[in-house]
Amino acid sequence: MKAAEPEVIDLTTMSDSSEDEEDDDDEEEEEDQLENEIEEVDEQDGEVQVPVDAASRALLHAAIAAVREERLRQIVLNLAENFPIVEGTLIRELVTLKRRTQEMVPRWETCSNCEEEFDIGAERNPDECSFHPGELEVNEEEFADWDEACHGPMDTSANRRDYPENFTWSCCEEINTVEGCVRGMHQATSRKRRRM
Repeated sequence: MKAAEPEVIDLTTMSDSSEDEEDDDDEEEEEDQLENEIEEVDEQDGEVQVPVDAASRALLHAAIAAVREERLRQIVLNLAENFPIVEGTLIRELVTLKRRTQEMVPRWETCSNCEEEFDIGAERNPDECSFHPGELEVNEEEFADWDEACHGPMDTSANRRDYPENFTWSCCEEINTVEGCVRGMHQATSRKRRRM
């Protein structure tokens, strides 16, 4: 007995346009459904989608600079809660370990001497901080034509800013613009509560 030869079917003559039309219809339906869902979300939020490009990025930077601090903090907290990658990035940027105790602490502190922000986790440098331990005093001789009855008090933050040469440090007798006369390492502001 002879083995039966397999039957060869010629598919080149068949039209597959009906299948293509069905696939195209399905794809169009899915796209329409997705567009409708996006429009519904946008309508619920009442917002229009802004494209991410150089212009929107520049406006974002301006908006961040102008927004109230409380709102910005809330936005950052919401992003951290909803997006693990944002949370991880913020932890790396804002939290560190103390060198000696390995206790987790906020990364950035303000120096109690020079009032500059510094990284708690970074290696300390013996000359990183420069400050004046004394008080800033008015040099009345420099305010020669100043009448407090007419012009107001001499010792104001505006005068310290506008006339720095008219103020001297009690610790070194140098004018306001001179770099600090004492150098050392940054000191974190103490967080411990004082006993009453």
